[in-house]
Amino acid sequence: MDTIKEHLSPELIMNDRQTQVECIRRWGGTTTDAILDPSCKIFTLPDVDGLIGYRAEFGHAVVFGDPVGSPCDKIKLALAFQEFCQSKNYKVIYLIVSEDFAQWAIKNICKVSLEFGEKFYLDPQHNPYDKTGTKGSLVRRKVKRAVKENVVVTEYLTHQPELEHEMINVGVKWLKSRKGPQIHISNVRLFDDTYGKRWFYATQGSQFVGLVVLNQLQAHDGWLLNHLMITPEATNGTPEILVVSAIEALQKEGCKFVTFGSVPGDSLGKITGMGAISSWIAHKGYSIANKIFHLEGNRMFWEKFQPQSEASYLLFSEKITINGIRSLMKALNVSVT
Repeated sequence: MDTIKEHLSPELIMNDRQTQVECIRRWGGTTTDAILDPSCKIFTLPDVDGLIGYRAEFGHAVVFGDPVGSPCDKIKLALAFQEFCQSKNYKVIYLIVSEDFAQWAIKNICKVSLEFGEKFYLDPQHNPYDKTGTKGSLVRRKVKRAVKENVVVTEYLTHQPELEHEMINVGVKWLKSRKGPQIHISNVRLFDDTYGKRWFYATQGSQFVGLVVLNQLQAHDGWLLNHLMITPEATNGTPEILVVSAIEALQKEGCKFVTFGSVPGDSLGKITGMGAISSWIAHKGYSIANKIFHLEGNRMFWEKFQPQSEASYLLFSEKITINGIRSLMKALNVSVT
C-alpha cells in the first residue's frame, strides 16, 4: 500500500478529490465512507492539513464524525467551522464522534450531547475464530458450516473488470433484498475512491454470494471493515467466513487494529444539556427508532466477534428541534418503505 505524503496542501484538499481521499485515509475514522459520499460537502482551512465532511439539510450542517485531522488541528477545524456555520445561519450536528471530541465540544461549541452507541474494534492478532466461550464457539460453527458448503473467500488484488462486475452485482442483490425501514450513513460505491480500499469476496461454486470492503485508517495503523453484503441465496455462515477471512489476512500482516464502525446501543447512555422531561422524550424516541429499524440485529451480529468498544456520541450546537431531527434523518438516509 502506498504511503501518503507527509503534508497535504490545504488548497488541494479543497479542490482535488484524490487529495481529499488521501487526507481521509490518513486521519479519518469510522465515518470515512459517509464523508466520501457525493452528497457530502467539504470544509477546509487555508493553514490546516485536514477537513470536515458535512451535509447541509433543513438549516443544519450535519457533520460525520470528528473533524478529520491531527488532534490539534481538529480543534482549529471545529472552531472555524462553527464560525462558518454561523455566517450561513446553520445549526451544527455532529454524528458519531469520539468521547474525547464530545467532551471538548460540550464545553466549547455544543449544548447537547447524547451517548447513543459504541465503536466496535478488535486486534486481529487475537482472532475471534480462536476465542473461547459461547461466542467463540458460535463463530467457529458458522465458519465451518460455510466451509462445508464450499464457500471460498478471496481477496480482490488485480484489476479485473469481470470480477468487479460480479461484486457490483452482489451489492445490487443485497440492496434489493433489504426490506422494511432502513437507515445508513453512506451509499454503496464499491469502486469509487479506490485508494486505500480492499475487497474480499465469497463464492460458492461459480456463484458470487458475498462481499466485504476494508478502508485504510492510517492514524490507527489499521482498517475499517464495512459494507458487509450477502446475497439472498448465500448459505448460513457466509457473513462470518467473510469477516474472519479478512481478519486473518490482517493478522498475517501484523495489523493490530480493525473496527466494525459505530453500532447503536440498546438505549441512550449519558445525556448532557437536556432537562428531565426532554431526556425522557429522547430515551423514548430512541427506543422507538431502535424497534422500527431493528438496530439490535446489527449489534448482535458484531458482538459475536467479541470486540472491544468505545462510546459514540451525537452532538447538537443548539437545543434539539424538529428541523434538527429532520436534518439528521436526511443525513442518515432514513427510509421507511
